[in-house]
Amino acid sequence: MMKVDINLVKQLRDATMASLAECKKALEEASGDLDQAMKILREKGALKAAKKADRETHEGAVMAKQYGNKIAGLALYCETDFVAKNDNFVALVEKLVDMIAAAPASDSFDALPADIQEMVNKTIEENILTLGENLKLGPLFVREEAGYVYNHAGNKITAVVFGDGGDAVFKEVALQITAMNPQYLDRDAVPSDMINELTALAEKELEGDNKPADIKEKIIAGKVSKALEDIVLVEQVYIRDGSKKIKDILNGATITDFVRISI
Repeated sequence: MMKVDINLVKQLRDATMASLAECKKALEEASGDLDQAMKILREKGALKAAKKADRETHEGAVMAKQYGNKIAGLALYCETDFVAKNDNFVALVEKLVDMIAAAPASDSFDALPADIQEMVNKTIEENILTLGENLKLGPLFVREEAGYVYNHAGNKITAVVFGDGGDAVFKEVALQITAMNPQYLDRDAVPSDMINELTALAEKELEGDNKPADIKEKIIAGKVSKALEDIVLVEQVYIRDGSKKIKDILNGATITDFVRISI
């Protein structure tokens, strides 16, 4: 077996982050050809990815970034919190965000251009080899509009607020989204099926009650309104001041949409 130049081994390791032993073996198989050795490592990464594909991924990291008037973000899942906190893993998440940021507006991986999909898949496969765990891409988005980006400490939650307002207000809104996980922006965004379901639940709670019909109707409307406060952003009680709702702190700012991704 040929003797491998240690400088080549180090060079391959720097390029792939594979272990020294794996780099040495790949270079031996490639007869010292660096490009061929990188190809061998990529193929091994794909095989390892296939073998690990069924392993559960409950940990991970999320990140969103602003690129002028474009914002992109995603979640990447891994198997353990140990890997999720690894600097290389966090750097990988940022690298993937940079990749998808080159795409047009999108809310799913399947909607990304084929070349970007291929690049993302290849990068994930290679890092399964270097990180030693199954990795799976989670939710992602690319928006061609400006907004306020908030990445919560620990890389477990990211919130983005779109609209016209200002960083001071939108930062407060992003913190609210992070803490309270609203499902809808305003009442108009709530599907009619959800309203009907909440109304039916309120009606069931009043079954057998002998109050007049008009009183019951007001009680039901109040119960539905109270339920919506939990899931509608602008109707939520402001986490810093229980006497206010989010709509009360906007001060003329307009929110058009928001995104929240979490692990």
